[in-house]
Amino acid sequence: MTAATVEQKLNEVVAPACNSVKKQGKRYRGLNVWQKDDFEMLHFLAKGELALSGFRNKIMRDCLYPKAKHQSKEQQRKYSARISRRIKLLRVHGLIKKVARENRYMLTSKGQTLAKALQAASDTTVKELTNDVA
Repeated sequence: MTAATVEQKLNEVVAPACNSVKKQGKRYRGLNVWQKDDFEMLHFLAKGELALSGFRNKIMRDCLYPKAKHQSKEQQRKYSARISRRIKLLRVHGLIKKVARENRYMLTSKGQTLAKALQAASDTTVKELTNDVA
């Protein structure tokens, strides 16, 4: 994280991603960062190994739906379509960007800040948070 992002409050980092976005006349929902599905997706993005090489639909699918490997091709296509919609949502919010001429995606600085901030907040106990406030 850069020095500028360290000074930001959690609300300032998370709020833009939680709001809906309208792009090219189409409305995209905001992320619900504490809901199980969205939280797991953002936790996946916070992994360090993605910072260098990025990720593909299959890598995200295998991480979020590990049982999909052992299911029928039809079911695997459904999971893949679900991941494609999530990737689109992340792209619209500016959290990831597509690598040119490849089926690979990289985390943007905005995405890194959001994912790391949420991971740090979720790893902190309520007692630690209340001690910081007092």
